[in-house]
Amino acid sequence: MGMVKHSLLPKQFDFVESQARELLYSGAYAAGKTRALCFRLVARAQIPGAREGLCRKHLVTLKASTLRTLLEPDGTAPPVLPPGSYDHNKSEKIIRIKGGGEIVYFGLDDVQKIGSYNLSGVAVDEAVELTLDDWHMLIGRIRLDVGFANSVYAVCNPGPPSHWLAKRFGLALDYVAKDGCEVIHTQTTDNSFLPQDYVDSLTTLTGVAYRRFVEGQWCASDGMVFDRWDRGLHSAERDHEQQRYIVGVDSGYRNPTAMLLIGIDADDRLHIEREWYKTQKLENEVALKAKEWAEKFDPEVFVVDPSAVSLIEAMKAEGLYVQAAKNAVFDGIQAVQQRLRSEEGVGPLMTVDPRCENTMREFESYEWMSSQGGQVDKPRKENDHAMDALRYGVVHCDGFGRSAVTLQVFDSKGGDFMKELDLAFDGED
Repeated sequence: MGMVKHSLLPKQFDFVESQARELLYSGAYAAGKTRALCFRLVARAQIPGAREGLCRKHLVTLKASTLRTLLEPDGTAPPVLPPGSYDHNKSEKIIRIKGGGEIVYFGLDDVQKIGSYNLSGVAVDEAVELTLDDWHMLIGRIRLDVGFANSVYAVCNPGPPSHWLAKRFGLALDYVAKDGCEVIHTQTTDNSFLPQDYVDSLTTLTGVAYRRFVEGQWCASDGMVFDRWDRGLHSAERDHEQQRYIVGVDSGYRNPTAMLLIGIDADDRLHIEREWYKTQKLENEVALKAKEWAEKFDPEVFVVDPSAVSLIEAMKAEGLYVQAAKNAVFDGIQAVQQRLRSEEGVGPLMTVDPRCENTMREFESYEWMSSQGGQVDKPRKENDHAMDALRYGVVHCDGFGRSAVTLQVFDSKGGDFMKELDLAFDGED
């Protein structure tokens, strides 16, 4: 097989040479991430007997991005795998390197389809798109022994500090990398091949965008819905302090069903003590989990996504007390915001148990939609499943969005005033 020389950046070379079982190239804009991934992929796949995987969350985006870098020129840059050095079977999605091993590429749209793969390693593009379950599945596929270290190796742009990658690779807050995990952190300025005018143009970015996409930091993005959230303040262990409970439930199937156990203490502070956050659960399975919680925690009520009519009926059939939630999104967000306040002598009015990882992750990634004129008062329909369950529960607890009315009651003859009765009505009615 002929020799092809490529010029690598120092950190790209470190990425190619690493022996880590789990490896991440965390890069800002134009830090050479995808080419680094392809360089390592080809260096390993050219070994006879090797069978390297190449994947992204969705096959269509893999074909439009990573596969092109591997097989096609990119401006003046040649393809990483030179023409004539391989045979490409598009129907089987296999690239066989002449005199070497092979590359099998796939999307993680349906992980069950790749459950039988036996690979020497897997290259992953844009790993922030994956779930931790996706990652674990890939680790389980790298068991083919061809004389060099098995490895799952990935590249991505930085994400929020709550992302599982940040935790696994020690990229933010006080996280420590797991054993066997190595991260190569890059900034845009590490790429000496970039034209200076491009680098200069990035100085127009400010704030979080600059820190993430130029400096490569894993930090929360602009436009967070719950900008009062502070993991250091609001994450706390408070078991056995709650006097009563309610449960907020957001229904899903392909998206997660989120069920949050919300405790209320003697000072009327809220504490999210437990979460249940599962995909592909049928309504009867959700109802049985709710019944389990009812028997263990004795909540006053399950406050459920009002559109989930059949789930509500399934839960009622299990003997649970269920109410359809108030679903005015903006009012609910304001109710949660008020609960994130911290009062002198009391502390935060709402806390979250550290075990509720999905709830905390969503707090740190739930964003407002944006328009050309700036933000709009509508959140993105992403990272919102626990957040929906939470606002259902908080609105129920606090009666947010209701107007207090005092009704004076007199005797039937129009005599003396007898008593006052406070009523509450939905504000939108």
